[in-house]
Amino acid sequence: MMLPLLLSLQPAWADDASGNQVQQVIKLPLKLNKPPQAAEHGAAPAAKPAAEAKPAEGKPEGKPAEAAKPAAEAAKKAEPAKAAPEKMEPGVPMAKPPTRDLSQPSPEVRAPGGKPRAAHRVKPRRPAKHVEKAAGEAGQVKGVVGSILKANSAYIAKHSPGYLAKLGGRAAPRATVVACSSPGGNVGMLGGEADADLFVISNLGNQLASSEGSIEYGVRDLRTPLLMFVSHTGCGAIKAAAGDYSNLGPAVQKELDNIEIPKGIDATNGALININNQVEGAILKFSGEVEAGRLAVLGGYYDFNNDLKQGRGKLVITNINGETDPARIRELTRSGRYFHYGFMGR
Repeated sequence: MMLPLLLSLQPAWADDASGNQVQQVIKLPLKLNKPPQAAEHGAAPAAKPAAEAKPAEGKPEGKPAEAAKPAAEAAKKAEPAKAAPEKMEPGVPMAKPPTRDLSQPSPEVRAPGGKPRAAHRVKPRRPAKHVEKAAGEAGQVKGVVGSILKANSAYIAKHSPGYLAKLGGRAAPRATVVACSSPGGNVGMLGGEADADLFVISNLGNQLASSEGSIEYGVRDLRTPLLMFVSHTGCGAIKAAAGDYSNLGPAVQKELDNIEIPKGIDATNGALININNQVEGAILKFSGEVEAGRLAVLGGYYDFNNDLKQGRGKLVITNINGETDPARIRELTRSGRYFHYGFMGR
């Protein structure tokens, strides 16, 4: 009797054993490596994939899918949640956008064929430097032209129409004068009746080489009996020639090269030496006229600082045909012997 009872309970034991086996598969302890990041954010630990779980011994062959399904669901639930991106605040505060009435078009925007809208511009408090310079130059030119025209009007008022007509027709001046182009080079020379008697040439340093053609025209074509070189106090060309002028333009350097004076010499002595050099060069160039007694070559100096002690602003004769001794020059001037040449024994 016990035998039939045992036989009837055997299937139930088998089912119970298989059910416990499946449950045991589900509750197999899975080795979870908890990542540090998941631990920091409080995420659930990740489970091993179901494929890595080993089936227990004695598991029925017909239920592998049923055992893997709960394991896959458990692994999906155990997948760590994605961390939210960290919000980064800008280190430099952004400036607020400019406020503008967006209902109005930009000044540059216009309808086809329409006139552009004038943009609102803030006037600068002070004009730019180049504008100031241009305004200053324009004012300077206006002032100079006005002064020239005013002087011309005064000159006309002092002379008769007949005198002015004679100036227009005169082509025979009585002296060729080489003056310095610097201000003060021929101040006080022109005026009165003398302005109609002079053929005036101006250049840097009142020199022969720079204006040789013009000087030759005055001496040989206009047949002036007097050739005079005139310098003045504080001549800029003399100062430049006595220093370093390598930073000036090539044409200017060429003219200054013709002024042969010692480097570092003061302006007054440099001007007097230059006068003597120009007189000597002119005597050599126009030696025929000089030997024939038809040309006198003189040198003069406008002494605005009274360096020569003969009066401030006076035009001092410093050379007469090569004679540079002040006492001899005064004697020749008093006697009017301007054609006397000491080197010729006359």
